[in-house]
Order: sequence, then structure tokens, then C-alpha cells
Amino acid sequence: MTKLLNYIWIILLAIYIISPIDANPMFIDDLIAAGAMFYFLYKNTKLKQQQQKQYSDYYRKSNTGRQSKQDSTAGPQGPLTLDRAYRVLGINRDSTLDEINRAYKEKMTKTHPDKVSHLSEELQEKAKELTLELNAAYDLVKRYKKG
Repeated sequence: MTKLLNYIWIILLAIYIISPIDANPMFIDDLIAAGAMFYFLYKNTKLKQQQQKQYSDYYRKSNTGRQSKQDSTAGPQGPLTLDRAYRVLGINRDSTLDEINRAYKEKMTKTHPDKVSHLSEELQEKAKELTLELNAAYDLVKRYKKG
């Protein structure tokens, strides 16, 4: 919502600066409006950088956690096992289908590639990997619970 309000202010200030109707016939009010517009632009870029840092921290944490879990298991990563699928989804073996669906949707809202399309290529690639892994884990657990 803050981002949207910033964009609205930027657009309104740009229209005011460009328009021939001014509150003051001198150019001082236009300078003040331009300063305010640059402030909102600066605020918007800081907000975007902060979001990108949060996403990169989240992906870094999830990757290091996943690597340490993989290192603790013997042998190569190989096919997805049921235990690893439960760990990826962050649920217990005795979870119900509703809990599984909720955990899957919660993880997908954080890691879906469409949610991070404004971030760097590296983070988008990690999001794709995590999404594929979540889909595979969800399918495996769902098949096991139903069957």
C-alpha cells in the first residue's frame, strides 16, 4: 500500500510541475514540488532495496538450511524421499491434508517466481528451484496420504 501511495504522489507532483496552472506564478512552488517528487522516488527505491534484501536473506537461509539437512543424510541427494518431502514442507508425518495444503500454500506465497519477478536473476532462479521442489514434495506427500 505504501508503494502505491508513493506512486500516486509522484504522478500528482509530476502533473503539478508540468501543468501551466500554478499556485505561485514564480517557479519556487515548482522547485518545492520537484523536491517532494524526488523524495518519494528515493523513498520508493529504498523500499524496493529493502524488499530485495529480505527476499535474498530468506533464500539464503532456506538454501543453507536445506544444504545442512542434505549433508546430514547419507549418500547423494537422489530422488525425493518422503522424509525429505515432509521437511521441505515443514510439516509432521501425522499432519492432516488441510495442514499439508496450508503449509504448501504458505511456502508457495513466499517462493513463487511471480512474486520475485522484480528481483535479480539469481533470486528468480532460486525461486524456481524452490517452487519445483515444493511441488514435488507436495505431490509426494499428497499421494502418500491419499493412497
